[in-house]
Amino acid sequence: MEEVYKKIVDTFRAHPEVFTQRGLPAIRQIDINIGQPDDPENFEVLCPALFIGWDIRAGSGSESDTLSLDFHLLQEPGAGTENFSERLNEGLEYIRLAAAVKYCLNMLSTDISSPLKYSGERQATTPFFRYHVLTYTCSIDGTTESVHRPTLTESTVESIRLTGGRLREAFPNKIPIPDIETFKQK
Repeated sequence: MEEVYKKIVDTFRAHPEVFTQRGLPAIRQIDINIGQPDDPENFEVLCPALFIGWDIRAGSGSESDTLSLDFHLLQEPGAGTENFSERLNEGLEYIRLAAAVKYCLNMLSTDISSPLKYSGERQATTPFFRYHVLTYTCSIDGTTESVHRPTLTESTVESIRLTGGRLREAFPNKIPIPDIETFKQK
C-alpha cells in the first residue's frame, strides 16, 4: 500500500494544473484517513483536502488481492447550490473539483498494482465541509503487499540444544567410538 499511496501523492503534486486550468484550487492536503472529516477540531485540515482510506481483500489461490480505495474529498463550505442562488456557478465548484480529482485518479497504476478503476461515488455529510467520497478498486500484488501473505525470511538452523524435562544429552563431552572385535585368522 505504501507504493500506491506515494504514487497518489506524487501525481497530485506533479499536476496542480489539472485544477488551476479549470479555475479550481489545487488539493492542499493529502493524508491517510484517520477520522479527520468527522472530527476536524482535533486535526488540522487544509481544504481542499483528500483523505485516503483502503481495504485489501485476499485473492483466492493464485489470484491477486483486491485493493479498494476511498478518497474523502473535503472542500470549504462555499456558495449555495440552490436553484435561486445568485452564485450558483461558484457553488457548483464542488462538482467540478470532484471531476478534477477523478481525472487525476483514473488509470493511475504502480509496479505492484493494476490501474485504478472508478467504482462509484457518494456524498457524505458533515457540518464542517462539503464532503464527497470517491471509490476506486484495483488488483494488488498480494505476495509483496498484502498483510494476508507476509514475506518469509529464509534461515538455517545451526544447532539445537535440548534442555529441561526428561531430556538429557546422551554424550555431553564426546561421541564414543565403539570397540569392535574382529576375528583374526592365524
